[in-house]
Amino acid sequence: MYRGFIRWVGDRPWFRPIARWVLPPVDRALLRAGGWRATPFPTLLLTTAGHRSGEPHHAPLYYLEDDGFVVIASNYGNHEPDWSRNLSVMGACTLKVGRTEMTARAERVTDDRWSGYLNRFAEFYPPYRDYVARAGRDIPMWRLVPAPAER
Repeated sequence: MYRGFIRWVGDRPWFRPIARWVLPPVDRALLRAGGWRATPFPTLLLTTAGHRSGEPHHAPLYYLEDDGFVVIASNYGNHEPDWSRNLSVMGACTLKVGRTEMTARAERVTDDRWSGYLNRFAEFYPPYRDYVARAGRDIPMWRLVPAPAER
């Protein structure tokens, strides 16, 4: 029931500005504190280094699993998010999935896999299709490949 409500509310135009400003800080705090999340969707905490400042930036993101974690830089159909530009320049990042933290490298998803991933994202969160249609830009997707564990 909660999942259905989240899908419904995510499609409402009035919710977009609220979600954009409220959900990321709430999810960021929950994920940092104990690996919890505000929605029923798979959410990770991505940490990138600012490509100019070098300062850490934290972004809670929905993800898919596919030999790593796939994330989409939709930003509610607005401009490309800073974390995506940081990955373009730096390539290295840190992830927190649940209570597990790991380092990873970012690979941009190729065109031949992009629409398949979009379909998978839209299965659990249909508003992604609207974000893509409204964006008026290419929306990058990234596969975040965890570094092998050190022994």
